[in-house]
Amino acid sequence: MTQWTALVPMKQGADTKSRLAGAIDLPARVALAHAMVAHVLDCLRDVEAIGDVHLLAPAPEAGLDTAWLADGGAGLNAELARAHATIKGPLLIIHADLPHLTPADVSALLAAARDAGAAIAPDRHGRGTNALALTGDPPVAFAFGEDSFARHMRLLPDAAIVRRPGLARDLDTAEDLAEARRAGVVAAGAREDDTRS
Repeated sequence: MTQWTALVPMKQGADTKSRLAGAIDLPARVALAHAMVAHVLDCLRDVEAIGDVHLLAPAPEAGLDTAWLADGGAGLNAELARAHATIKGPLLIIHADLPHLTPADVSALLAAARDAGAAIAPDRHGRGTNALALTGDPPVAFAFGEDSFARHMRLLPDAAIVRRPGLARDLDTAEDLAEARRAGVVAAGAREDDTRS
């Protein structure tokens, strides 16, 4: 069976989970992002169909035993296209901020992609794309960013749409963080931002 390659884009530095800046300080955001990407990588390693896992980031992430692809700062879609050009075989792109993700979620997405040729996992609002699985060539344009789900559906009209809580529930806002804490998938001890008054 052909093995999938998984690509996990991740922001680092001051851009890390910037939408949470009003809720937790930068060191806490960095720690949260690290814990979430470690969780996503663990889930990917538990999926038998995945052969290689790569972190796409500006710098290697300390403490993670995974291959690293340098993000040169050209923008996510351009960086994904560049990485895709170097990868042979089926490709999974999955975001790093999915604390509810399970290996079963990933397996379901890949199975749907095998059947349809491609699969898209939207966020819970039906606007963003949290994961994209592509089985073959030619490569498609990537359309991550605002309203990416609708754009990816236009680019891949025959793609399967996979809606599962673990794939849909990303962590971008203070409300997402509170929900993840209540669910026990994120530690409750993230430090509050001392700069708020």
